Amino acid sequence: MSLKERLFGLPWEHKDTATRTRAVAEGADPRLREALPGLAANDPEATVRLAALKRMDDEAQWLSARANDEDAVVRDAADRALVRLVAEAGGDVAARRTWLKSVDDGDRLRQVAERAADEALRRDALARIQAQGFLGDRYCDETSDALAAELLARLDQVSTLKRIADRLRTRHKQRHHAALERLASLEGDDRHETRDALALELIERVEQLARGQFKGDRVQRADELQRDWDQLADPDPAHARRFDGAMRIVRRALQPRPEPVEQPPAEPEESNNDPLQPLVDRVQALASRPLGDESEARLKQLVTEFEQAWKSLDSPDDDARAKMKHFHALADEMRARLKPAPPARPGSGAEPARTSDPAPAGPDPESLEALDRALEAADAAIEHGEIPPASEAISRARSAHDRIPKKHRPRDVEGRLNRMARRLKEMRDWQHWSNNKLRERLIQRAEELDAAELHPDAITERLKELRERWRDLDRQEILPGEKRKFAAPHAQWRRFQGACKEAFDSAKPYLEKRTEVREASLDDVNEFLAAADRLVQDPDAERDALVRHQRAARQVIRNLEQVPPKARGKVAKRLRALMDGISARLDEASEAIEQEKRRLVAEARKLAHEKDRAVAIDRAKALQAEWKKAGRGRKKIEDALWKEFREPIDPLFEGLKQERDEQRQAEKAAVDALKTLCQKAEALAEADDAEIEAAAGPLAGLEAEFNQHGRVPPALRKRMEAAIQRHRQRIRELDEERERAAQAHLDALTDALQSTWNTRSAGKSANIDRPELPEDDDLARTLDARLDAFLADDATPEVLAEQVQRFTDQARQVCVEMECLSGLDTPTADKQLRMDYQLGRLAGRLGEGAERPDLDTERDDLRKRWLGSFPHDPEAHGELEKRFAAADRILKQMGAS
Repeated sequence: MSLKERLFGLPWEHKDTATRTRAVAEGADPRLREALPGLAANDPEATVRLAALKRMDDEAQWLSARANDEDAVVRDAADRALVRLVAEAGGDVAARRTWLKSVDDGDRLRQVAERAADEALRRDALARIQAQGFLGDRYCDETSDALAAELLARLDQVSTLKRIADRLRTRHKQRHHAALERLASLEGDDRHETRDALALELIERVEQLARGQFKGDRVQRADELQRDWDQLADPDPAHARRFDGAMRIVRRALQPRPEPVEQPPAEPEESNNDPLQPLVDRVQALASRPLGDESEARLKQLVTEFEQAWKSLDSPDDDARAKMKHFHALADEMRARLKPAPPARPGSGAEPARTSDPAPAGPDPESLEALDRALEAADAAIEHGEIPPASEAISRARSAHDRIPKKHRPRDVEGRLNRMARRLKEMRDWQHWSNNKLRERLIQRAEELDAAELHPDAITERLKELRERWRDLDRQEILPGEKRKFAAPHAQWRRFQGACKEAFDSAKPYLEKRTEVREASLDDVNEFLAAADRLVQDPDAERDALVRHQRAARQVIRNLEQVPPKARGKVAKRLRALMDGISARLDEASEAIEQEKRRLVAEARKLAHEKDRAVAIDRAKALQAEWKKAGRGRKKIEDALWKEFREPIDPLFEGLKQERDEQRQAEKAAVDALKTLCQKAEALAEADDAEIEAAAGPLAGLEAEFNQHGRVPPALRKRMEAAIQRHRQRIRELDEERERAAQAHLDALTDALQSTWNTRSAGKSANIDRPELPEDDDLARTLDARLDAFLADDATPEVLAEQVQRFTDQARQVCVEMECLSGLDTPTADKQLRMDYQLGRLAGRLGEGAERPDLDTERDDLRKRWLGSFPHDPEAHGELEKRFAAADRILKQMGAS
């Protein structure tokens, strides 16, 4: 895996849907093939699943997607692909039939009924189609006779039956006749017309039988035609006379011919049953006697008689042929004996022998046997519909027939050969018509190849398959010795070529791009091989580098499909040579590594005698480090040495492991105890408000006990500190709550004082609700006593006014000091007070050298002085209160920061 893949993942695993779809549709990585089934089944995006399905174009995957995918587009594409795939033989018929049950589209049902290679699938599709016109068309084109009969039984529309009967008149006689019978069985106004058509069909078939245009059992055929005619209801008289006349001719032709009259035997001892044996015996007797003047004449007479006897045989059997060979052998021997002696040499005194006339030529037994074999082969080939073997056999028969002299040629062979030639031509015409139908289907399949539906590789494979099937059809029609190369009509061939070219052109850009990628891959492989060869030749090459190159070579040889096909053999040869060289180098390096590890094994065995286990363990660790540093040898030897090495070391580490387990148990117990302390501290921190202050002592004890543990996990320490901080926060919250309550009481007293003075200064009687006093608060008691004095009936207004003026001045002074501390501006009327305060504050600090109190302390003191200055002059109270509130807010912020 490259660095880019490790960082960003494989392209077909990208987060972006478009990127994944493009990678699945166009990627050339071999690993993609293994990932395609998973992508087709599990990818969350329908476009990616569909691209994976198209890339595989596997029937099982399409069936699975059709059954399990929830996306309508994917299911529709699966239906279209399956309609195309079921036209091919093979596959799981049961799965195909299950899929067909889920198909509701009428057009696709018709396509399956027309194209499916499985008869059961076509039957299922046709069972769901009710259109009489379509069923009639399928009856005409259906290849299965059984299924065609089922379709005919479902046809009950007269117009359709008439149409298909007319269509089948010259194409398929049996189905044409069956259609007419079905039409005649239906009640209607045109029953007589159908009967006449059926009668004419039977008449045409019996006339063909009378002309000898039938192969098979003629007697059985005649009986079948007679039964069919007898089933016709009230045929037309003219038709009946025509049929009866043709049938009489057939019956006369089927009657056995009289046996030919045999010639009387030449001698009384010859047998009438076997005319050949007496002649054989006579020629054998002649050959056993000495030659005389009459020997040659008697031999000629015997040869002539044998030829006549041979011609009288209708069908010579093997025994007759054996006798013929024996006769001719004896005759040839006699002729050799009757030949004149060769001329004497000059001066030898010998007289030249008298020459005799040559013997008359007889039939060649080998030519007769060859003729019989060729005729039998031709009959068998024609009977089985094998056109090339039949043509070849007929040619051999004609050659053997022509080699036989005319006067010795068997009778009726010439007519038999002519009839065979006519039947062969008829077979070729039917074969051509049938093959043209098949070629139309091949053209249709070629036109249906769509680059949007299929992977380019699948398109090229389909084109190869279609072209091979087209060539098979040509081979069925083109006979040996013919000069033509193509049997299909030129227009049909051009259409097929055009469809194939269009399909190939749609895949051509991808194929060209793949060729370019393969060429680039070949360059990379060549560079790798060159670098690897240099590495193998380098005596200082490291073992790890050799191993990496060996693994890389194995990976390259697994992915040879990424290089051009023509270069794969050469590249594979170089890769095998490279791996052999690397293996040799690795074996050398492994020998040294294994020798070093044998030494380490011997050192490890010495550890059993070490008394100090700690020293032994340290030494074992050092040996393990040396073992790892030594590298790896051959796996089998490496495993055996490793087992020997661990045998003395494992007991040492098992003891160490036991100690560590005990230590871990102790640490676990300590951790459990710490957890218990944390739980108790957390419970104290969450106690009720009434008990939270009393929990401070127990919590401090728990903290001290917690800190006594030497090693505390950080998480538990954080947990204990959080419990302590929670307790302290609770205490602070309670203190703040009490302070807020006390402050509220004080504010209520100051409001009461101010309200009382405002009422009395206006000359009215004051009558207010007395607020509650906080416990142990001197300032509150002081303000409460002052409120009593201001509410007293005997209080003198002038005295109270003087006090209020004094309190107002105190409040003004507090405001000036707070403004000075907070940095706020002081009104012009109080500028002098501020300057005096600042000078006094500076003088006090310089003279006494006292430490400056913190800001929060000064603020608290000023707040108490402010509260103790109530009540104020009503005219000045509002302004002073605003100044105090503004300065106090700033001082509070300054203290918080």
